[in-house]
Amino acid sequence: MTDTKRCPDCGHENPPGAESCEACNFPLAGLPAAPAAGAPAGGSPARDSESQVVIRPLRPTRPRRPQPGQNQATTLWIAFGAMAAVVVLFIALKANVERASQPVPGSNEEEQKHVDELRATLEKDSTNVDARVALADILYNTANWSDAMVQYRSAIAHDSTRAGAIVDLGVCYYNLGDPNEAERCFLLGLARDPNHPIALFNLGIVNEHRRDYAQALQYFHRALQSHPPAELTGPVTEAMQRVMKEQGKEAPPLPGGR
Repeated sequence: MTDTKRCPDCGHENPPGAESCEACNFPLAGLPAAPAAGAPAGGSPARDSESQVVIRPLRPTRPRRPQPGQNQATTLWIAFGAMAAVVVLFIALKANVERASQPVPGSNEEEQKHVDELRATLEKDSTNVDARVALADILYNTANWSDAMVQYRSAIAHDSTRAGAIVDLGVCYYNLGDPNEAERCFLLGLARDPNHPIALFNLGIVNEHRRDYAQALQYFHRALQSHPPAELTGPVTEAMQRVMKEQGKEAPPLPGGR
């Protein structure tokens, strides 16, 4: 029988000229070929005289190479991990899209579109005060007072000089039934802008609500003297007439004969 090279790693019999094991690729270069069965080279192997069992020398053990099945299992685990990562990323992106497109009650199509754009901007930069105030203003204009308060507070936390945002936050408090916190906001806004017409007007409203008509009238007068925007002049004048009537005073006629 032709001599073969026995692989010292897995025991496979290889052709005498093989440089690596056909079964496990273990390097065989330089290893002698094993003699054919029945014709041992170099004398007979040592035998135990009683048992007649061939005593073979022990060879040192070494870590076996991973078999093809092990490599396949590793590849499957890698593929599974990649699929799981894709699923998690998809869920996260979907959540971001849904959060960015939450409908605003009472808004029209144009306002909703603007809200979605502002939310997308804030997703990228949560410290963008202009975007935060713009979002709060839309929520304010659609009477979503609680949501508007959250946005105004965040904007003021990043920029406490925003008198308009502070005053509008006060209006949200007032509309939610907290005139004391509303007054605090109006006074804070007035501290940053002593001639803020809306802060002055709203302080007059708070004091009118408390029936402190003298104080309310003072704030209404100051609001008229602060050069308010045209759309505020009528409400201030009407408020002054209302308070003077409560005081039993003759109210001057409204502009335009109203």
